[in-house]
Amino acid sequence: MRLKRQARFRLSYPRQVCPQMTDEAGFLVVGGDSLVGGGVTAALRRRGHSFFTTTRRHSNLTVGRTFLDFESTEPFKAPDGVGYAFVIAAATNYDRCETDPMARVINVELIPRTVASLLEQGLFVTFISTNSVFGGERPWPGEDDAHAPQIAYAQQKSDGELAVRAAAERLGATDRLNIVRLTKIMNGAVSPLPAWFDAWRRGEPVQPFSDLIFAPISVRFVGEALVTIGERRVSGNLHLSGAENVDYVTFAHALARRAGVDAALISPSSAAEKGIHIAFKPRYSGLGMTRTTQLTGIEPQKLDDLIADLGD
Repeated sequence: MRLKRQARFRLSYPRQVCPQMTDEAGFLVVGGDSLVGGGVTAALRRRGHSFFTTTRRHSNLTVGRTFLDFESTEPFKAPDGVGYAFVIAAATNYDRCETDPMARVINVELIPRTVASLLEQGLFVTFISTNSVFGGERPWPGEDDAHAPQIAYAQQKSDGELAVRAAAERLGATDRLNIVRLTKIMNGAVSPLPAWFDAWRRGEPVQPFSDLIFAPISVRFVGEALVTIGERRVSGNLHLSGAENVDYVTFAHALARRAGVDAALISPSSAAEKGIHIAFKPRYSGLGMTRTTQLTGIEPQKLDDLIADLGD
């Protein structure tokens, strides 16, 4: 199923607060094989930037891909010519974060140690975090609002934020660090979309959950937005969010309209009805973006624009 294209990423750049990057330094994407990392590298390529990605497997080393093992005690040296790093890698599986002590070590100790090393080498660093640090009980939390994590992953990311901020303060590098929190990232391959598309091709209904709320953004949107932030070198806390808190039933109807699918092929259900435990079920998923929009011109992604992006 192929979705029609629409305009999908809208930026306005207030000249007085969004100066262009003044040097030609390249970028480093730590976690370039991840969903978000793929969006960033695609955006860097579209904009003509030079960049490196990282791998922890020697067998995967190629031109443009450098070795980085978080667990190694050997200091990581950024490639020559790199002036900016996106640190996207993390242990993100909710169950693993609850049960595997190594997940906390990765998220709270090893990745912040790498951020500190990059700052010490003079790089500007983006550290990727999550909307889950706010707990999901308050609508549209602002960039500098207090955290209220409810699950292990959220607590680890909150503690990771504290660790990277403390390192920046110790190094006098707070003007070279931003923490960017994201809402749910989607493309056409993210669950449950492949299963939905398959069912609709067969003329079968899907059963989206009415009790699961999110504020989705597309891979393309987040990639373009992060590269914009990188080009402008904006420090501090920033947010990238969908413009609406929606349940999966609402999302399914919007997707079906775009794809020309009969609404009768949507049969609402709920996680509670199905007896499915979902570790993070926020009442509100969206993030406030007032500071981010003022400093970068990036606005929350509208649901229709997200759905248009899913046709890529």
